[in-house]
This record gives sequence, structure tokens and C-alpha cells, in this order.
Amino acid sequence: MNIIQEKKNELEAVIRIKISEEDYKENVEKGLKEAQKSAKIAGFRPGKAPMGMIKKMYEKSVRADEINKLLVDSVYDFIKENNLNIIGSPIPVLEDVAKIDWENQKEFEMSYDIGFAPEVNILIDDKIKVDYYNVKATDKIIEEQVTELRKRYGKIMNPEVATSEDVLFGEFVEMETEDAEKENAHKHKSNLFVQYLKDEDIKTKFVGFKQGDSLVFDPLAATGNETETAHMLGVKKEQLAKLNSKFKFTVESVSRVEPADMNEEFFNKIAAGKDIKDETAFKSFIASQIEQQFQLDSDKHFKNDAIKKIIEKAKLTIPENFMKKWLIANNKNEVSKEQIEKEFESYADSFRWQFIENHIIKENNVEVKEEEIKNHLSDYFRAQMRQYGQDNLDDAVIDDFVKNILKKEDEARKVFERLMDDKILDLFKTKLKLNKIDISFDDFLKLVSEKYKNEQPIK
Repeated sequence: MNIIQEKKNELEAVIRIKISEEDYKENVEKGLKEAQKSAKIAGFRPGKAPMGMIKKMYEKSVRADEINKLLVDSVYDFIKENNLNIIGSPIPVLEDVAKIDWENQKEFEMSYDIGFAPEVNILIDDKIKVDYYNVKATDKIIEEQVTELRKRYGKIMNPEVATSEDVLFGEFVEMETEDAEKENAHKHKSNLFVQYLKDEDIKTKFVGFKQGDSLVFDPLAATGNETETAHMLGVKKEQLAKLNSKFKFTVESVSRVEPADMNEEFFNKIAAGKDIKDETAFKSFIASQIEQQFQLDSDKHFKNDAIKKIIEKAKLTIPENFMKKWLIANNKNEVSKEQIEKEFESYADSFRWQFIENHIIKENNVEVKEEEIKNHLSDYFRAQMRQYGQDNLDDAVIDDFVKNILKKEDEARKVFERLMDDKILDLFKTKLKLNKIDISFDDFLKLVSEKYKNEQPIK
């Protein structure tokens, strides 16, 4: 066997391998003997078919398999022995593959394209400045959340006359005309949420309704949504087209939620253990809860910006020609050559970030320990069960949950990646220079929307 490396440029090379019959002959003979043992051929007991017959039936495929295995193993052995830091995996040169004559050839020559990973030299420090947005809850958002919570914990009452905020319960009847119901009409009893109707004219007509009042209208026009209309009429969405558009709705009852009073009993239901005494303190608590949710969006935006700035500062040169070949070879059924060409820069930045991230993790000793994964899963399980009123779970139950998750390789990997992402984010917050900016949620959404409107995401 002869194997050499030929440099194309600083970041790309070709590994060429020449093998003779002596390199693979012994393995082919072993492969044929194995085939003889397992072959089921009429007229012969298992393992007793003549080798001549076995060769005629299997030699070509066994030979091809052994040669391919030898070639691939040799390439990876060469890479390992020479400490080559490559990107992706070696790509067979298709011209060499096309030349192979499996019937008559004894000696084989195969070439593999390889691309080298660039050297990373970048320091994560306060010389890299990134905007960090402290997203603030506006009075409007706080009031909306408080109103929603008061409704959720309020009391159901049944007023005589409906307002635009009420729920009407009654019967829908399919109509032929304004005054006559359709023969074998579809009928269904359900709720009608007045406040969610999109047609303002129809919504206004329901205001003031009481038990026994009725209205003929087009439910789909009123809601503007096929799924909602189908649910309201008690049919599948696909069945709507078979029904007449006009329905008569007759009110049987009116329901209204009387919002919970803003008192300590209500505060304790929402913020148990916080000892909130008045409305001001309660709204301050709600604001902090909302801003914690906003924080997740802000952190995500900050990390994306930080990654882009770090990639830009690192100025990594990558083997573009090799990468394009590798992407095409490994995504044949998912992306086209044209798509890769069009979106290549985002793919390239993804590769650049992988090298930089590995460098950052190594230089800053970032690691996720097994105990951290277990603790994360335990906390997650406790939080989930707490929602169902189960606060005092037995440790054995939690341990079983954690063990079952860790048995699933994909699930365990997801947890590891999540915790590693969090640690990288914390590292950025600690080491980079943060330009902190207070901003409302609406303005933050507008900023992010405008910023990423025409920007390709990193693949």
C-alpha cells in the first residue's frame, strides 16, 4: 500500500491511496469463508457449498466491500497518525470512483479531498462590546396581565343581559333562509365568546342579548377563522363547506367572570410566600415576572449578536471549496447545490462558530458535569409535577425519572447542549463589555424584527 498527501493550498489537500491485491487478498478470502458458512444453497447443507460456487456468487461483492473498507480505514488511520485537524470528513474524488473496474482490476487508486480546520486565536474579553437590552414591562402590559389573572381567579356569574365581554351558551341551528331552518339541519349547543368575534357589526348585535334571544348570522364571517368556527359548530373543519353559511343562534344562558378582588387572598394565590400586602407591591411582582420572561428573548438576541461579533473579530479563513463539496455530499436529499451557493456564508459562519466555540470551551475550562445534568433534570421534573399539585415527591421517583432520561442518548445530549449553551451565555455576560440599554418590549420586538428582516441566520 502507498498513501501520500498532496497540498492544494494552505487549507485543502488530497490524500491518495494505492493498494495492490496483496493488501486485500487475505481479507477477501476470510470474507468468502464467512459467506460459505452462512450461505443457504439448494442441494447443500449449510456451510458445505463448494468454494467455487461461493466465489461465483459472492466474490465480486465481498471483494468490493473489503476494498472499500480498506480504503476508508487507511484514510482515517493516516489522518490520525499525522494529527491532521480536518473539517467534516474526507470526500472520495468521484472521478476515481467512476474509473474502477470491479471485474478486472487488481490494483486500485483512490483520492480523497480533505479540508483543514483553521487555527483559532481570539480572546473573549471586554474589548468586544455588545449591546444588551434590559427589556422593561410597560404599564399597559402589567395592567393586561393583572386583568387576565383577576379573570382567571374570578367568580362565574350569570347576568340577565350580555355585554361584549361575556360568554353566551345556546344552540346553533343550520338555516335554509332567514326564517326557515334547513331540512335535517345541523344543530349543536356550545359557547359563543362575544369578545373574540372579529366582525364588529355582529359583535354589537349580541350586546344586550338575554335568555331566549336569537340571531341569524354567518359564524365563519363572524369569527374569521375556520378552526374556531368548526369547534363552535361541533364539526370538523373539512365539513364546513358542506354546511349552509347561515345559522340561527338562540341564547340559553349568559356567563360572566367577575374579576377577583385585589386583596391579600388574591395576592397569595398568585405569589404564594411573597407576603404581598397591597396593589403596588403586587404589580411590582407581576412586572418582575414578566421581565424574567422577556429576559429569555433578550439573552437569545444578545448571544446571537455576541457570536456574530466574535466571528467577525476572529477572521477565520476556511476551505470554502471543500466545504461546499462536503455540504453537497452530506445533504443530498435536503439542499441543492444552488441553495448551498446562495446561502453559503451562513453555512460558513456555522463552521467558523464551531471552531471558535470549541476554542472558547477549551481556553476557559467550560464543562458540564454529569451531576449538573442530573440536578437539572431533577429540578425540571419537580417543577412539572408542582403544576399538578405534587410538591412532596419521593426521591426514588425523581431518581427513576432522571435515570430513564439519561438512558435515552438523544435526550441526554439535548440537556447537555442546553446547559453548555447556558454556560457560554454566562461566560459572555461575564467577560464581554455589555452596553446595557433599557427598552420597552414593543420597541425591542420592533428592533429585532427590523434587524433580522433581511439577515440570513447562521445555519
